[in-house]
Amino acid sequence: MGQIKPDDIRDVVVVGHKGSGKTQLLEAMAYLVKATPRIGKPGDRTCGLDDTPEERGHLATLETRLISFGWRDKKLNFLDTPGDTAFWADTQLALAAADAAILVVSAKHGVETGTERVARWIRDHKLPCIVALSKLDVPDCRMDEVLTEVRSLKLPIALMQYAQGTGETFKGVVDLRARKAWLKAEGPGAYDATELPAELRDAVEKARGKLVDEIASSDDALTERYLTEGDLSAEELDQGARKGVAAERLAPVYLTSGLLPVGIAALMDALVELAPASSERPGWTGADEKGNEATRPPIADAPLAAAVVKTKIDPHAGRISLVRVISGVLHHDAHLWCQSSGQRERAAQLLQGTPKDMKPLPEAVAGELVYVTKLKSAATGETLSDEKHPFVAKLPAKPVSLYSRAVIVESKQAEDKVTQALQKLCEEDAGLGYSHAEGSRELLISGLGAQHLEIAIERLKHRTGQELKLGPPRIPYRETVARAVQHVEGKHKKQTGGHGQFGVCYIDVEPLPRGSGFEFEDAIVGGSVPRQFIPSVEKGINRALGQGAIAGYPIVDLRVRLVDGKYHSVDSSDAAFQMAGYKGFKAAMLLAHPILLEPVVKLEVHIPSEAMGDVIGDISSRGGKVLNTEQDGESTIITAQVPLAQTLEYEPALTGMTRGRGRFTSAFDHYEPCPPHVQEKVIKESGFKAQVEED
Repeated sequence: MGQIKPDDIRDVVVVGHKGSGKTQLLEAMAYLVKATPRIGKPGDRTCGLDDTPEERGHLATLETRLISFGWRDKKLNFLDTPGDTAFWADTQLALAAADAAILVVSAKHGVETGTERVARWIRDHKLPCIVALSKLDVPDCRMDEVLTEVRSLKLPIALMQYAQGTGETFKGVVDLRARKAWLKAEGPGAYDATELPAELRDAVEKARGKLVDEIASSDDALTERYLTEGDLSAEELDQGARKGVAAERLAPVYLTSGLLPVGIAALMDALVELAPASSERPGWTGADEKGNEATRPPIADAPLAAAVVKTKIDPHAGRISLVRVISGVLHHDAHLWCQSSGQRERAAQLLQGTPKDMKPLPEAVAGELVYVTKLKSAATGETLSDEKHPFVAKLPAKPVSLYSRAVIVESKQAEDKVTQALQKLCEEDAGLGYSHAEGSRELLISGLGAQHLEIAIERLKHRTGQELKLGPPRIPYRETVARAVQHVEGKHKKQTGGHGQFGVCYIDVEPLPRGSGFEFEDAIVGGSVPRQFIPSVEKGINRALGQGAIAGYPIVDLRVRLVDGKYHSVDSSDAAFQMAGYKGFKAAMLLAHPILLEPVVKLEVHIPSEAMGDVIGDISSRGGKVLNTEQDGESTIITAQVPLAQTLEYEPALTGMTRGRGRFTSAFDHYEPCPPHVQEKVIKESGFKAQVEED
């Protein structure tokens, strides 16, 4: 290809349920354009997709990858995304970085829970969508039934092709718009359409008439023209389809087989002809250097801005970042500015191609998706821009990682090595987090579910060579106070031969509304605590906040007011007043009736309506509160608030109650006081012992 312009670029995210055929579809495309020599069997990836040990073991995509190639003088950039719900953080960011979506649905298995979820996300992101019905050649293909299921996704689908046979009799497809036929397996350089066979013309014309109706109904002016004239020209049909896709009023359906492959060329033609170019999409919203709302148009003449969509840390190549160029032109060796971190970065090299054959680029214009090497610290979700024109793009927030377990390391000597590997893994996977438990210093890993953490442990084993296990689930409880106390003394006095240590402070403690965090107020008058030691008192209190008072969990939602104190002109010091603040706060907590807070999540449960009674009863038995029920055809959507501790094993319970037809999403909502019996149990199981500081 020659010089690439934004008008020539199609950025497409490929989404669907696990096992629907997303990666197989992309491998077939790569085969047609001669980017890979053959099409492998499922699990035998020939162009570098799904190439980690964990992906090969699970036969699934577990992280977003870019694959790019030319087609019909256009650049197609594809983001292959995980179908497993445990890795939805990757999929959400990929949806935000794309200008169109291919929703892959298996013609055998039909619409599954993951299909419903990503279809909703496509609507939320307002992305033009093309549906690829995959696996038309497999036994037990249910094309007509599955098309009915796809219509239930609230996507305005229109079948663009006629299939000659399905299952074992599948021979090919006919494009209804252009009346072109692809009736044999496609190979490199042999993907041009053929003339329509005479025996198919009547069936094709009947199907085409229905398509014309659907395209005409997507636009008022086109509808009027169609009703007046009774037909549409080929040019009007093409323009109407393209306009309908761009406005999200039309979701074309294409029929494919990735393993043969058949229908692949027609799908790529559709991306070139119907999907919007990067330059045709709305500008990116975000904020300027002052935090004011700003928009960047997706054109090469605008100041440079680029969003980091994915981070990969290779043991040999180092840090590699998948970047979407929002505006301007990104040159290799460019110096960039990260407004959110305040760091300068250098884009050492730009790479693009297939995972097994990445080639360097001198530059990448607005709309391009490229890999950038050697960024020092720019994290996934951050924006790089021209330092003279800072910009922070609005991207999906990092999900709250609520499911936590301890990482048990067999060799204590390897703990530092495992911690460093886990830190890198969390940089790569936006859904993961890690921390060390206060007091016990256990290494904790947090994620979006049990399977998410199990795969993370597999990765850590491969990277560190260590034997690792997951300990029991940990709930991120918090502690706070139920009442106010005043004028509590914190005193530190120690004499050690030379200068001693002396510091006294008096503090008030009062509860704050949920979500307020911690506030420190300086109310000293008259110099009873010298100004230089007031921050010392706050440091001591902050240390005590992290240690807990009754179960070892962080303390939140309170205000501490420093009201009085005493000092010695010789023996007072920063360390003395830190200890005074620490001791005073510990004493105040015991007087202020400390209580335990538990995290509550908001559940959105989609179930068959006949299971509603069982599901609502189960939610109530878990201490949950139903907020709303809503009918959606034959389904019911239940919104409820449930303590996080009661949702860890909710998925198998819901599967049993709904015979596998139920699904749910959960997100952190708020903290609230634990019931007394729960608080007593958590405190007992914590084995918490208050830390005693020696005088």
